[in-house]
Amino acid sequence: MASLTDLCTPRPVGDRYLLDVPPGWRQGRGAFGGLVVGALIEAIEHHVGDPARKVRSVTAELPGPVEEGTVEIAVDPLRLGKNVSTLRAALSQHGEIRSHAVAILGASRASTAALGWNELTPPEAPPWRTLEPVPNVSVEFARYFEYRVVEGIPMSGKAARAVGWVRSRDPGPRRGAAYIAALIDAWWPTVFNRLTALRPMATIAFTLDIVGSVDGLDPEAPLLHRASAPVCADGYFLETRELWGEDGRLVAINHQTFAIIQ
Repeated sequence: MASLTDLCTPRPVGDRYLLDVPPGWRQGRGAFGGLVVGALIEAIEHHVGDPARKVRSVTAELPGPVEEGTVEIAVDPLRLGKNVSTLRAALSQHGEIRSHAVAILGASRASTAALGWNELTPPEAPPWRTLEPVPNVSVEFARYFEYRVVEGIPMSGKAARAVGWVRSRDPGPRRGAAYIAALIDAWWPTVFNRLTALRPMATIAFTLDIVGSVDGLDPEAPLLHRASAPVCADGYFLETRELWGEDGRLVAINHQTFAIIQ
């Protein structure tokens, strides 16, 4: 079985990229959104070809399900500046765009190295090794991830909040932006907590801001996930997610707009 790194890495062919979407990774009708966004990020990073320019922000829309099979990704630079590169990647299947992303990559700015703060505090959670993994998660792709729940049980009638440890069962060798995008999307929507029966739903907009890295963390350790969905109206809800390292560092913040499918 291919690792998460392998699955998120498209292969360059001429001026395009091809990605093989395998069976077993569905989330509803289409492939797991974290895999799709991760592949778009990988294509953009490969196109830039500059490790000094790190992914800082990604904005993606997922207008259609990505089905099993081979898909094509086209990357277009919007602007390549002195310190910041902005590029768009579009994933096409069966003649239509199924998802696209705009990523901003920026080099570190040495002149402001002393300027920085984080006023967010990490969630309170017991060490991950003291919690038992969830034995079964019904969504197809979730079998490739491990979940250790601190707060937030689906169908419990409780608030739309979640805290827990999450990791890929086979992440592969790299822990870059694509890995972070996949991991932050792996948890189930917190709206499930408020429901008494499962309802299909899908992400239609996805924004990721990477504020830290996982460098120096135990590669076998999960990351701590916190999420809440404070607003739901007209069949749509907004959810904010965070990923934290075992050492208390903030890794990334994610905002998603979900559609509740009738």
